[in-house]
Amino acid sequence: MKKVFSCGLLLVSAILFILGNGVNWILNETPLFREQQGTVFAQAVRSEPVVSVREFERVLTLQERQPIYMRTENLIQIGVLEAGQPVAITGEDEAYYVLSLGKMAAFIPKGRGVVEKQKVLPSVYTERFASVETLETTTVYAEADLESGALLQLEAGYRYPVVQEIEDWYIIKIGERPGYIHKQSITLDTGVPVLVYHQVLPRAMMQTTMSTISLESFEQQMGYLADQQFTTLTSQQLYDYLEGRLVVPSQAIVITFDDGLVSAKDYAYPVLQKYGFTAPHHMISSRMDREKGAPAFDGGGLLTYLTAADLDKMKDVFQFEAHTSELHELNHATNLGVVFDHTQDEIAADLLENLKKVPTAVSIAYPYGQYNEQFIAAAKEVGLLIGYTTVEGYATMDTSNYEVNRFGMTEKRSFEQFATYVDGDMTWP
Repeated sequence: MKKVFSCGLLLVSAILFILGNGVNWILNETPLFREQQGTVFAQAVRSEPVVSVREFERVLTLQERQPIYMRTENLIQIGVLEAGQPVAITGEDEAYYVLSLGKMAAFIPKGRGVVEKQKVLPSVYTERFASVETLETTTVYAEADLESGALLQLEAGYRYPVVQEIEDWYIIKIGERPGYIHKQSITLDTGVPVLVYHQVLPRAMMQTTMSTISLESFEQQMGYLADQQFTTLTSQQLYDYLEGRLVVPSQAIVITFDDGLVSAKDYAYPVLQKYGFTAPHHMISSRMDREKGAPAFDGGGLLTYLTAADLDKMKDVFQFEAHTSELHELNHATNLGVVFDHTQDEIAADLLENLKKVPTAVSIAYPYGQYNEQFIAAAKEVGLLIGYTTVEGYATMDTSNYEVNRFGMTEKRSFEQFATYVDGDMTWP
């Protein structure tokens, strides 16, 4: 029996070693490997550990139920804390108490509660586990029991981070306490849709559909997002969502652009501005000086690039992000990206050059979707938080933040495919 058990362990170890050392890269926007070997969080159900009561210096107990807010540009209500439920607070300002909801800061108005030293049964779970989506106002219970009484109410139409699941319950962390959400009252979040565009041109100007979408199709798609009341996220907000630090709306989306083409200024920018949308735009910084000329583009005319002056004029819509400086090229001998010909130090040096033109960047879009362990390590080294691939799917907590899926939009995609994807209804093999 011991021998069989040992063999089993060796087999599992071998499989994990093989999976953990795979190189992930995408060629010509078509994934060669569908499996993404990112940081995957254990989905196995863990039993509730034994935990003792802990004394906190500052515990708030409300005398009347009060709304809970998150702070972005404005305060947005994301729930209501019930009266008589003690929660530890981490700080305060003149008008609000501050407490943790998962890893994020939440705010409760002052004036309706008492703060004192008190003992509380704390949550032992701290890591992100998953996210759940509320379709209606949802009760969070004080215990894993429908008769235990409400701890708080969650607003409808948001994605909330949870830290664990126990049988029929998901656990959310609020003010150091565990709160229990019955699984039948919510749905498990399938992830945020992320779109990627390159060239936007009027249909009459198009000579190819490769990496190009017509202005007419783009306008239709953005109009649909506006009609369905989608909220666009920045790369920083997507990172915070994936890390369990931000509650985002159910109708959340990331609209990315790659390459920094002039057509984004001439055609995409006015449409995005009209609908109040924003978008991360990944720039190839070595191509931003038009005086150096540009390679021919088979879509008609020259493939020309934005300048630093263009970027300044469009910062109300675009957040300008990294797409390398000199590494967005192919090695024609191997037909692979030149990034594979460079060491981690050389890639990091190129990214630092890239960041001189886009100093506020927090994300990298891998050229041609190709990347490896050295590329990811270099991105981490220079402080980038998100790596966008060309593997199609949704952005979820199940994979590494450096292997974020995107759905490529060209004129070859139908409007029905677009709508199915952004509505979260598309399934993946």
